[in-house]
Amino acid sequence: MAKNRGKLTKAIRDAVLSEYNHLCSICGAVRPHIHHIDENPENHDPLNLLPLCPNHHLTDAHNPTKKMDPLKIGLFRRYKDPQILSPQFEPLFQRLRFLLVPFDRDEDGHALSGRAGDVVMFVEHFVMGRYYASRLRILLQWPQPKPYTDAEKEQVLLENTAFYRERLLKNREHVLELVVELLRYQTWLPFNNDRSSRFDPEH
Repeated sequence: MAKNRGKLTKAIRDAVLSEYNHLCSICGAVRPHIHHIDENPENHDPLNLLPLCPNHHLTDAHNPTKKMDPLKIGLFRRYKDPQILSPQFEPLFQRLRFLLVPFDRDEDGHALSGRAGDVVMFVEHFVMGRYYASRLRILLQWPQPKPYTDAEKEQVLLENTAFYRERLLKNREHVLELVVELLRYQTWLPFNNDRSSRFDPEH
């Protein structure tokens, strides 16, 4: 959807508020403000707008000293799943982060593949993780190697890296959809200082 750089019209404002029943999208408080997710007050693309109460407009509910991460709140805007904002999602979100930002041009394909592999291994430990890990592995896997000589090695690596970047970008939305779907099958323990969830990747 194209970004709307003009004035925030009443029609756009009312449409976004109606989507969330005129309540804060996080806590359900009344009379929410309209928050620009990317913090650009001129970007009135509806997917960049979210109704938030004064408390959630400024800070992360789980860490009041920290502002909300625009990438995470953007995921929440698109998928509307409250688990995205839970502290239990944070370790997986950090592993997915490389898909949500422009790729580092100095990072080769094998390094990107390592990041993708870490996502897959992490997901395997969730409820229904084996199923979702197998789906994600197909979407995130490094291209099958082809025979090459020593003289061709560098060129082949460059070609594979370019192909792999395109593959990640092409499959990014599907990866995110699967991850959000996965969250709905988890049983989380109440958050406390000793243990944040039933999921523990170390056990």
